[in-house]
Amino acid sequence: MNRSVVTHYEILAKLGEGGMGVVYKARDLHLDRVVALKFLAPRLLDSSEAVERFRGEARSVSALNHPNIEIIHEIGEDNGAPFLVLEYLPGGTLRSRIGGRQLVHSELVEYAIQMADGLAHAHRRGLIHRDVKTENALFAEDGRLKITDFGLARFGDAAGVTRSGVIAGTLAYLAPECAQGMTADHRADIFSLGVILYEMAAGRPPFPGEHAGAVLHSILYKPAASLKQVRPDLPGGFDQMVQRAMAKDREWRYQSMEDLATALRSVEETPEPALRAPEFQPSAPRRPKILLIEDEADLRKAVSMSLAAEGYEVLNARNGIEGIRAAIEQRPDLILLDVMMPGMNGLDVCRELRQSGFHAPILMVTAKAEEIDRVVGLEIGADDYVTKPFGTRELVARIRAHLRREYLAAGNSQTMGL
Repeated sequence: MNRSVVTHYEILAKLGEGGMGVVYKARDLHLDRVVALKFLAPRLLDSSEAVERFRGEARSVSALNHPNIEIIHEIGEDNGAPFLVLEYLPGGTLRSRIGGRQLVHSELVEYAIQMADGLAHAHRRGLIHRDVKTENALFAEDGRLKITDFGLARFGDAAGVTRSGVIAGTLAYLAPECAQGMTADHRADIFSLGVILYEMAAGRPPFPGEHAGAVLHSILYKPAASLKQVRPDLPGGFDQMVQRAMAKDREWRYQSMEDLATALRSVEETPEPALRAPEFQPSAPRRPKILLIEDEADLRKAVSMSLAAEGYEVLNARNGIEGIRAAIEQRPDLILLDVMMPGMNGLDVCRELRQSGFHAPILMVTAKAEEIDRVVGLEIGADDYVTKPFGTRELVARIRAHLRREYLAAGNSQTMGL
């Protein structure tokens, strides 16, 4: 911007520049107020489609009326170039507020609720942000958090990958389906807010990597490390809530932003002592939860029926990806893990779970008795091996032995009658 005045706005300073546009601090000379002017990036001005969609998105977002969404005052034009006149937010970004530190529980929940409420308002009106990140959450002068840059990610295709093959959105916060080129819906914003929640709690992103390819691989295939390891002070249920928001399969996430907002308020309002109460109460024994990861349907059904008859709650997963997701979200007391599965085999699953901080016993199930396979499994974190074919009595005896050892170590053995 080479001129000091655009229409009736005096340019005061350049605030920032991104892939879609440039933002300036300016003074409205008619109303004597400070505003932000956002101009479409020069490279997009020759695209009639981009210009029209810029105007269309601006009209849609201007209809939003929520205290946690940045206000659009008007759409202007300067020499044929459209620009937005936005509310000026002087409090800085959420990214700068985090600054690599771990926010206290009350602070991070307050910010997340404000973002969830604003996004829920937009979703109810059919608008999906698609680029929810800490840089797009700014603080107003009164301390309120407001979401900015609605709709700008729509200048790419409806899917998460543009025609040129470039992934639309900021990679660290990108939902897996967007990275795979699938059409994004409101659940992509839920994933991104889950990433922000994790970052606020841990002081670092959940899917690190030395380069873009490594980050993308983590988003697609690796579960985030449990927050319990870095933030033991957080209330019970917080880690499960964040992991559910970041589920790689969107069908396993919260299905609406309102649901996530409700979960956040539940964590916020539940008294701390109740949240930190022991998970297992002697007066209310529960059945141990066993996760069976097995691709062979008949064997999966037979083992499940046998274990259920012994009083166990049995969860089933048909492959490694389903198994990792179930382990993270359901937190079983023990895993029975088939070694030989198509795609991600049992050794890879075991390695990923241990690296993510999963500590419950893992029993590998295999038809191969080679010593090298057992050695590799034990080295990456397996607790035991069961060789096919096996009888129910042997399997249950091994399960009970490992559960007894686990709960004796935790001082909880009496709660399950082990």
